[in-house]
Amino acid sequence: MILEGELKPGERIRESVIADQLNISRNTVREAVRLLQGTGLVRYVFNRGLAVWDPSDEEVLDIYRARLHLETAAAASVGYDTDLTKLNAAMEALKDAMLTEDPRTIVEKDLDIHRAIVGLMNSPRLNKFYDELLGDLRYFLLILSLEHHEYESGSTLEEEHQRIVTAFASRDPELARTTIAEIITENRDEVRKILAIRTAG
Repeated sequence: MILEGELKPGERIRESVIADQLNISRNTVREAVRLLQGTGLVRYVFNRGLAVWDPSDEEVLDIYRARLHLETAAAASVGYDTDLTKLNAAMEALKDAMLTEDPRTIVEKDLDIHRAIVGLMNSPRLNKFYDELLGDLRYFLLILSLEHHEYESGSTLEEEHQRIVTAFASRDPELARTTIAEIITENRDEVRKILAIRTAG
């Protein structure tokens, strides 16, 4: 309901209403909400209780700024001795995931590609920091996928990620950096647009 936009950003979570709509018990809804709190999709709002996460535009920009810094730094580190095995494997896994037409599966494999990119810097601390961003990024990529139907046949998602992998495979740091920066920036702008529409609606 959150990802599909039925529950809008900032909307209060009313367990009884959701239980009635889905014809399930309130205990089931309560457990689902607890799990969603763990992902960050549902957060406690002072004087309102639990509500759908309503990221401000500043938050979106900050999350993508951090992502951009990490992934372009990884791109700048690419050289002829860089091991791209995990990145190539992640790309193949995304191709397989596209066949499922399941947005959640596809988004996870999408994120694995970007996790592999950051992993090229061989820094456990940077990997850990990036993993902390993944909860927010997962939400953003899922709503993008659902809005643009990127999990359906003919999607440009696979082509977009192949561009990234090809740029890294060129061993040209500047090409890798500009390619990943362009795609992340486009992704950020689309997320901002979708969230603005959902909030206004």
